[in-house]
Order: sequence, then structure tokens, then C-alpha cells
Amino acid sequence: MSCCGRVMECLGSDVSMVDRTTTLPWLNQAAEVKGGDDVIFAWFSRYLSAVKSGLDAVNGTVGTLLDDSGELLVHEAVLAAILRQSATDTAAYAPLRGLPAFRELAIDLAVGHHRNELSHLHPRAFATPGGCGALYLSAANLAAPGDAVLLRECHWGPYHTILRENDLHAATWPLIGPAGADGRFVDSESLSSSLSSLAHEQASVLMWLNDPAHNPTGLSLGPADRQILLDSVVAAALNHPDVGFSLLIDAAYARYSSEPHGWAGTLGDQVEWPANLLVAFAVSCSKSHTIYGMRLGALVTFHPESEVHEQLETIWLHTGRGTWSGTPRLPQSALIELHTSVLEEEWLASVWKAKDLLDRRRTHFIDQCREHGVSLLPSHDGYFAWYPCSDPESVAAEVAEESVFLVPLDKGVRIGLCAIPEASLSRVALALSRTIGKNEFTVP
Repeated sequence: MSCCGRVMECLGSDVSMVDRTTTLPWLNQAAEVKGGDDVIFAWFSRYLSAVKSGLDAVNGTVGTLLDDSGELLVHEAVLAAILRQSATDTAAYAPLRGLPAFRELAIDLAVGHHRNELSHLHPRAFATPGGCGALYLSAANLAAPGDAVLLRECHWGPYHTILRENDLHAATWPLIGPAGADGRFVDSESLSSSLSSLAHEQASVLMWLNDPAHNPTGLSLGPADRQILLDSVVAAALNHPDVGFSLLIDAAYARYSSEPHGWAGTLGDQVEWPANLLVAFAVSCSKSHTIYGMRLGALVTFHPESEVHEQLETIWLHTGRGTWSGTPRLPQSALIELHTSVLEEEWLASVWKAKDLLDRRRTHFIDQCREHGVSLLPSHDGYFAWYPCSDPESVAAEVAEESVFLVPLDKGVRIGLCAIPEASLSRVALALSRTIGKNEFTVP
């Protein structure tokens, strides 16, 4: 089977968009406006079509880590742990909350060596089908129908799908602060204003923050930026004691960042903790353990009152039971074995090797873009880089004419460094350079 065929098998090939020309009499009003596959898989489909037609195409569309030959990169130690599992752990149900040992592991994955200094916040984990399941739990329970959830202006597109499924919508604040601001990548004034505005309109305020290794830019906040952001959230909670504030850190790509547990350190330094503030991590094992399709993650919560976690857990249990029933047992059991055996060292070595691969690609791509006059947003870690532009669809279509396939999103084009061989990155930079002068934005 060709490399393209293997990737197609891994990622799914039925990626055509729904043609809603016929009204189906069985659908309710909300269902009638739902679409098909998202823009990422639509452009991946175009890449596959190009390869099938014999073109030497570059795939910068997907959010899975491929090696330089285009093969799915899998951490072999994780695969070995999976293959060691018994028939029971392969086929049986897991407890609805997750296997107890996995729930403890999920806390470690979220906060690393900072766990002891966060013990006063009584961290509690609930197993979910991927990080997306953790996001869903928060959307279904920490915001009221009709509410806005606060996101940065540039964010993962499927956030909107999760919000719409829960009768929610997005409010946004800028991704990057103005030049000269105290936090280079945090517009604290805009954030504080957004939090205050929502607090005056809603009984609760839920904020999703994808950091570090932000999707779709690769931006990571440093210690000063994290503290400024947390200070803004704490201040909002103190100023609005009758409003519940929830900060959910979507840490899906954290393992491939320079500070995978940076947020845990920032939380450990927080002295004042308002009673109306809940902090949570959406843990994803998809990227860190390269088990994308096994759907394993966790929602890990932090609050100084242990009774809060008891109440929340019964709510997560109810929502999970009525949505996905239970989280798969096999990956939980496998990761328990991985992290309690010599396989863990093999996994860590493989993770660092993958991070080095991503870092080399990013450095080379940034250098090539600089050489060709292509302005990117700041990009530090993880799977992606970002080209800001006013007409992303036109840019994506233009570079596709050169058989370079990227993902057009709102106000920019996402470049999947995770999937592009290092040798092809100069070709991507050159293709983007030919769109300059037509619709680029100014990069701060």
C-alpha cells in the first residue's frame, strides 16, 4: 500500500462535504443546519485527490505527527504496552469515572512534578474519550444554554462544533497583546474587559485556553504571560463573587512544548484563590502517546474545597453516561502499565525524539519564510505554524495550485508542520511567498 493510502486509512477517507439540497423530514430544526466534515478534512481530501492523480503533493493539512517518509509516527513503547494487555483489559468496560490508577496518572500527566505543591487544590481526574470529551463536559455543565464561552480570536475550529452542540457560542479576545504591553502575548486589558462584560451578562463564565503549543499557531505563553493571564482571571472572580469562573487549559499539545507543565507551576505560585474560581485541564493522550483513534483523555479539576470535586464528579458521571457511556478500558490499562514499568523511559526517549523532529522542522520553516519574506505569527512549539491573511481560502487555493495543501481558517492559514517532511518546507515557504501583497496581515 502506498504511503498516501496508509495515511488515508489512518485518518479516514470519507471526507466529502454534505450537500444539503434536500430537506429530510426526520430532522429537528437544530439538526437541519448542521454540516458535514470540517474544513481540515475537506482540505485533506483535496490532498488525497492530488496524490491519486499522480501529483507530488505536500500534505500540511492533518493534525497527526508523520515522520519524514510520510508514515504515522507511533511511540513504540505505547504500542508494546497495548499488546501486553489481557483479554479482560482489552474487551471489558472500564468504570464510568475511569480506572482508578489511570485517574491518578491523568493528574500526573497534567501537572508533572508540581503535583505536591498543588495538593491543597485537591486535584481530581475524570476519564474522557480524548481531550474533546473533557471540553464537552465543561461546555455541557459549566455554561448555560445561550451563554458565550471565552476563546482567543485564533483557535481550533471544532471548538465551535462543541459549543453549538451545547447551545453555546464564542466570545473572543486577541491572541497577541499590543506591542509594548507587559505581557508580550497577553492583551490583559482586553481579557479583563471581556471577562467583566461576560460576568455582567451571565451567571457563569467559562474560558478555554489552548496552551502551550497553541493550535493553530504554535504559540506558547511564558511564565510572565501565564501569570498575567491568571491574575486577570483571579481579579475578575474577586470582582464578581456571585459569578462562577472556570478556566479550562486545553493542554493537548503540551508534551511537545518547552514547558509541558508550565501552567502547573504558575498555579502553584498562586496564593489567593477565590472560592468562585475553578481551574481545569483537558488532558489528551492522542498526541502525547500517539493513540489518536483510541480516544483517551481526562478532565482534571483544581479547587481548594474538596467538596466541590465530589459534586462535580457526580455531574461529569451523569453527562458522560448519557453521551459516550464510558471511556475505553484498553488505552487506560495500557498507559497504566507504560507509566509503571521500564517502558516509560522508552516512551520519554521517543517523545523527546519527536519533539526534536518538530523543533527542527519549525526552525527550518521559519528560516525559509524569513528568506522568502513570508511573515508568520510567533510560533514556538507543537504541531503547527500560522500565516495570517485576509483571504485564507484564496491563499490555500493558490498554494494548492503548486500542490501544497494547507488549511484555511478564520484570518489565516494553518501549516501542519507535524505532517510536512523537513525537505518539503522550503517549497511551502516559496508557495506562500507568491501570495504576498495580495492579502497578508501585519504581524505584531
